[in-house]
Amino acid sequence: MASPNSCPCYPGRPFDQCCGPYLAGEAIPPTAETLMRSRFCAFQRRDADYVRQTWDPVKRPRQLNFDRDQRVWSSLEIVATLGGGEQDERGVVEFKARYELGEDTYLFHEVSRFTRHDGRWFYLDATFPFHGKIAHQGKPLKNAPCPCNSGQKYKKCCGA
Repeated sequence: MASPNSCPCYPGRPFDQCCGPYLAGEAIPPTAETLMRSRFCAFQRRDADYVRQTWDPVKRPRQLNFDRDQRVWSSLEIVATLGGGEQDERGVVEFKARYELGEDTYLFHEVSRFTRHDGRWFYLDATFPFHGKIAHQGKPLKNAPCPCNSGQKYKKCCGA
């Protein structure tokens, strides 16, 4: 189990040595993946200002409000990255994030595009291969993606 001081994007890594400096404005994420990880932390902490500040100015929403958001973001898995390095101007990060809402667990699978302006990375937009409920009261749903990451539905894989 992760300690209370560990970073949500990397359990076991201290928050103040991982995403903490980015959310505090003390450092700038050097890669698209680092920005994506820090945005995951900001969503978990309901830091709407950081999420807005790291959104591309052309597509940035006027306001974000997490007051009614009851999701509890629980885990992050980086699936793949393309570009997005310290010398790149564009990058793509594919990830899967899980969250709990009441007694249900959801999977949020996203392929995000990032762009860099004046040395800073910004979230541009995304596509969503899957977003839906995968478990109820801790039991996997039959038609949800299998938790073993086989790419099959649970009922055709580990639930068979």
